Amino acid sequence: MRKVLTAIILFFVMSMSYAQSVQEEYIKKYCQIAVEEMSRTGVPASITLAQGILESGSGTSQLSIKGNNHFGIKCHSGWTGGKMYADDDAKNECFRMYHNASESFRDHSDFLRNNQRYASLFQLDQKDYKGWATGLKKAGYATSPTYATRLIEIIERYDLAQYDSGTFVPAVVLSNESTAVANGQETVGAAKPTRYYTSNGFELSMTEYSLGTNNNTQYIVLKYDMDIEVLSRKLGMAPWQLPKYNDLPKKCKVKAGDIIYLKPKRSKAEKKYTEHVVTSGETMRDISQKYAVKINRLYKMNGWEQGVQPVEGSKVRLR
Repeated sequence: MRKVLTAIILFFVMSMSYAQSVQEEYIKKYCQIAVEEMSRTGVPASITLAQGILESGSGTSQLSIKGNNHFGIKCHSGWTGGKMYADDDAKNECFRMYHNASESFRDHSDFLRNNQRYASLFQLDQKDYKGWATGLKKAGYATSPTYATRLIEIIERYDLAQYDSGTFVPAVVLSNESTAVANGQETVGAAKPTRYYTSNGFELSMTEYSLGTNNNTQYIVLKYDMDIEVLSRKLGMAPWQLPKYNDLPKKCKVKAGDIIYLKPKRSKAEKKYTEHVVTSGETMRDISQKYAVKINRLYKMNGWEQGVQPVEGSKVRLR
């Protein structure tokens, strides 16, 4: 009898260990995408990962295996992508199919962000995973009465809240052959990291921004709008650095396509740029960013008072 009991206990222990290892592998595999989606849309990475674990059985469900659908999102009206059918609340229901898991994660974020029934969730603190879990259940994301509780349990069991911090540290792995666009021309030799890591050690791809140099000053160009405070955390920089280096308010939103310098700008432009002819609507900050020259140095070189803006057609000394 003891042998049978021991075998049963061993079986359950091994089963639990296997289930946990599957979930841990799922987290390791998709945490990068979850953090990227959090930056893009504001959906907490912890919520995305917990929902993925719960809805897809950590990537073992038929929906996720056959259709790359990790969140159980049904077709709904207007869906024009691939479809597959499975029993859920009713028999033979229509579910969305995706080409890959990344597409599923992105659609999940957009599904929440663009659906009015979930609008109140985006008023919550990004780190309030309990509020998000409760709000998802209340908004009708799932019919299970324990849905919110199960999400919270998963988040706390695997410490998924750590991924909501969005703190990034640049890796030192650089490519010497990369190029960047500066002053409207291609600049050869600009350094570009091949990967980034968070303080928690997982890898992040370069899907959010590109990196380059201008006037021997390193900069990034965002691919999505982002709060400057969030960007500072992602780059592992103090909150005052980016605003100071780029002549920006401490609280503002950086627009996609903007050049954001990661180091102080120079005292004068490169030798090939001696002066700049002002175009319509151009400000001193625009010129400062274009040539990576400190704005106070531009004012001093041109003998102008701080705050004065140049007139269209006038010339601004750069050296």
